[in-house]
Amino acid sequence: MKASKKIAAILAAAAMGALFVSCSKNQNDSLNNSLAVETTDQGDETTAETTAAVPLTPEEQARKDMIDRSFVSMGNTHRIEDKLAKAMNGEKITVAYIGGSITEGIGGDAENCYAKLSYNYIAENYGKGDNVEYVNAGVSGTPSVLGNLRVQKDVLDYEPDIVFVEFAVNDGMEQIYKESYESLLRTILQQENEPAVMLLFTVTSTGHTCQPHMSELGEYYELPMISVPDAIQPEIEAGRMTWADYSDDEAHPNMEGHKLVAEFISNWFEVLKARDAVEPDYSMKPVPKFGNPYENAFLAEADYDNSNENIQIGETGSFAVEARRIADFKKGAWLYSKEGTDPLKMTVKGNSLFFICKRNNSSTMGSFDVYIDGEKAATIDTNQKDGWGEPYAFQAIKWQGIHDMEVEIVPTEETVSEGKTIEIFAIACSQNESFM
Repeated sequence: MKASKKIAAILAAAAMGALFVSCSKNQNDSLNNSLAVETTDQGDETTAETTAAVPLTPEEQARKDMIDRSFVSMGNTHRIEDKLAKAMNGEKITVAYIGGSITEGIGGDAENCYAKLSYNYIAENYGKGDNVEYVNAGVSGTPSVLGNLRVQKDVLDYEPDIVFVEFAVNDGMEQIYKESYESLLRTILQQENEPAVMLLFTVTSTGHTCQPHMSELGEYYELPMISVPDAIQPEIEAGRMTWADYSDDEAHPNMEGHKLVAEFISNWFEVLKARDAVEPDYSMKPVPKFGNPYENAFLAEADYDNSNENIQIGETGSFAVEARRIADFKKGAWLYSKEGTDPLKMTVKGNSLFFICKRNNSSTMGSFDVYIDGEKAATIDTNQKDGWGEPYAFQAIKWQGIHDMEVEIVPTEETVSEGKTIEIFAIACSQNESFM
């Protein structure tokens, strides 16, 4: 039986049960409070229209229109319908969220952020008891460049069934962001348990959002998409809403804003419920759109035991593994000891090399040179004016094709002479022989 048929059958059974329960209540009250649901199906423009028994007020109509605008695309729903059917049959599923500070819950709190609120909706509408589990992998101030490198440890190790991806305000427009975001999507989609992926687009008060190129990828990979800017910007322009109704700063939803984003997500699921379509099996695109150089990246944290042949840590020189933690990196760091110039050595096999370091806007933060096969490939400075103590993925090299690299990390002269600090929390690489 197709997944959509399974969901329809299960929902019908649930509705029948509800009908028997409602017979014991006042029938007039039920009729007076009833809603008629009409659906229209126009490809990706499927919408759910809920017509109240009485006309909507102008304010109610404006809110309904706003919520409807948040729906960007239904995408191919085969995977998500299959996962929801599993949940309704009592099987365990895991719903995961990866993104920046909005996903982490800044502006709300752990229980009242869009991620937890939308998870609650899914668990309540599709779960049986406690069979729907929750993973929040939001990390403040981090783009998809780091998200792609950490997705294995923070999300995929939990074998998620549904993954929400939110990086629209943390990413930039440069190619590295487009390739990292696409590499992230492809890495998730190609997991053996075939997770469903949903894209959420957010926006800042100045209008910055990466929705344009991210939605191109959403269309290309036939993914569900939900948009905050499409929903709220017309309301703000019309004077029916202010930015302060949504956010208390330049980017993060406040408590009401998080509730609103969760409502946009639940609306997408309500549209899904109202559909009557049999979705074909999902087929992964064999060729990337923007490029996938960082797909299936491998990340080694400070407690790494050289278990992967693609990264082998050698002599640590003037660096030592110390107990340090930052955001979701909790296994220590390779810490420069503020004296000596002996390099941290490693061999790396791959087409890219990243160092995840603590960066800050502070003169105490040091820099280091990266030598590959005896040639200086990059200088990485962890003192940056837009840093605030967050983990940051610095790219040292990107090749077309896989290379065997002898790598040495050497603190710069200024770092040594001024006793500055370097904290390297992880090293990452990817192995892609060819990419677009």
